[in-house]
Amino acid sequence: MNLRPRTLLACAALISCSAPAAAQDAGWVLAPQVAAIGAKDRVYGAAGADLSMIVWIDLECPYCKVFGGTPERVVDAAGGKLNLAVRLYPLSFHGPAAVLASASALCVGDQAGATGFYKFMSGWLALTGGNGKGIAASSGNPAAAAALGAASGAGNKAKLAACTASPATAARIKAEIDDGEAARITGTPAIAVRNNKTGETIMAAGALSQDDLETAVNYLAGRNDTGAAPPKT
Repeated sequence: MNLRPRTLLACAALISCSAPAAAQDAGWVLAPQVAAIGAKDRVYGAAGADLSMIVWIDLECPYCKVFGGTPERVVDAAGGKLNLAVRLYPLSFHGPAAVLASASALCVGDQAGATGFYKFMSGWLALTGGNGKGIAASSGNPAAAAALGAASGAGNKAKLAACTASPATAARIKAEIDDGEAARITGTPAIAVRNNKTGETIMAAGALSQDDLETAVNYLAGRNDTGAAPPKT
């Protein structure tokens, strides 16, 4: 079976994404360092699914914008065997808009649960100009973020504003970034697929297609041991 993604476009953690990145052919690799979905994650899909997809996203990354909605479509098509957790990884060179987007997503999730978190994230990715431009044609525009938050289910705007500006929320964002670094991601989007029965996890990076993700999911669904590397071309 060929598990090598056909196209790999990602925002690298150490360089700007203002120009299109060259297509790379990195493939899937074993990733035992990736933490399983836990209580702090916002889960899309069945909580007790046999398989999990874990995705790291910077909401201002242009390739994350292209990728937006793809993991959810894979979960929706999986018939309950797969769930999803998106973890936030705002890149410093995307500036205040990336931080505001991440903070707002967390705080919307606090009010409106996982449903609100994913609705906000989807809305931001659809509206942003990317690369730090933010939404409503203004980098780091808190009013536009608050309006999107309200539309995503965070009806208490005062609570949302306080949460977004809170040092505690900044600490939560840092913790998510630290977790991404511990998982050894090198850019966004980064994708891991985990077999929750065996613990086996594979990882790749870039705006992969739905077909590529489904191939990885189906590969792990058929695995009963953790000893072998993913197949290569």
